[in-house]
Amino acid sequence: MKAITRFIGQLWIAFGVALLLLLLLEQLVRAVLPENARAQFGAGTMPDRERAAAVTADAWIGDYWREHEAARHTRWRSYVYWRRQPFDGQLIDVDAHGFRVTPAVADAAHTIWLFGGSTAWGTGNRQIGTLAAALQTTLSERGIRARVLNFAESGYVSHQSLQAFQLALRCGAAPSLAVFVDGANDVFAAYQRGVAGTPQNESTRELEFLSSRQVSRLLVAIGARFQGIARLVQPAPVERDAATLEQLADAIASQYLATVDQARAIAGAIPTVHRWQPTAFDLATPKADESDIVNASERDHVLLQRAATSRLLRRAPDIAVPLAPPGPVFFDFVHLSERGQQALAASMADEIAQKLANAPAARVARCDNVPVMESDAR
Repeated sequence: MKAITRFIGQLWIAFGVALLLLLLLEQLVRAVLPENARAQFGAGTMPDRERAAAVTADAWIGDYWREHEAARHTRWRSYVYWRRQPFDGQLIDVDAHGFRVTPAVADAAHTIWLFGGSTAWGTGNRQIGTLAAALQTTLSERGIRARVLNFAESGYVSHQSLQAFQLALRCGAAPSLAVFVDGANDVFAAYQRGVAGTPQNESTRELEFLSSRQVSRLLVAIGARFQGIARLVQPAPVERDAATLEQLADAIASQYLATVDQARAIAGAIPTVHRWQPTAFDLATPKADESDIVNASERDHVLLQRAATSRLLRRAPDIAVPLAPPGPVFFDFVHLSERGQQALAASMADEIAQKLANAPAARVARCDNVPVMESDAR
């Protein structure tokens, strides 16, 4: 018996030493071996997100990113995959149900639901500077008192936004109007996998699911977590030819527009507003270091985004409305400064105001698929 105990102890020691060596190798490879990067679009260096021209006037931006890092933790949510964990900060507030909080509007006559990815969530923006907050302010300036509830979440593609909409309606709640700002994550997910219509990082979830049934898959899934060591065996990325990118862009546009049609059908009498999300890649005239953002990005990603946007401009010009702000508004390829959020809100204000004129009354319901109401939070 003592021999068996000693053997098990030695086995655990050997396992611990092997794991320690593996972790050291992982860190060494990450430090020494560069990633297998794809070709850049042009000559340029990506500006630091705290020093980009779009945010140079924002004295609070460093504090924001420190809070953002602390607020990144998520938890599993059925159908949509993830939502953030509650967070109570000075610049970021996430409620008990995992939704970004928007400043309250007293005596609001309308309730608007906002869906989308990290830009609509408000990455890089204070609580008072998100798209939801900008919509409230823009509508208020037009004499419309509307409360905007933020259902957006980082990484969501358009179909996850649709799922979030359905889950909220299933509670018995309903808005006066729903706004969907999607598209950039649809493009990136397709760029990752070469297939349109799936969420981001779906290959990883597939691998993790299969790993519960096969030991070999489990080992591969564990190995995938060691990104540095994976660089030793990863083949160099293959650049896609023009025809492949064009076909993929066609599929992205078709899948996105099918999701828009589904949202409108599910909404019924609830009016909806849809916007193909603007990116720095789509700017007709990039300002200041926005050109560097484009040039330092991966060539195929830029070309795919532009090709998909081109199709949306032809097939749905009321949805793919170009953003043309007077100065720089992007601090990376997709995220907007607070000034950019104001420009995006202004570009939608006329359509929202027109549809709110005949919108049905909102219905309030309390469940974890809708943001916590102000009265419940007190």
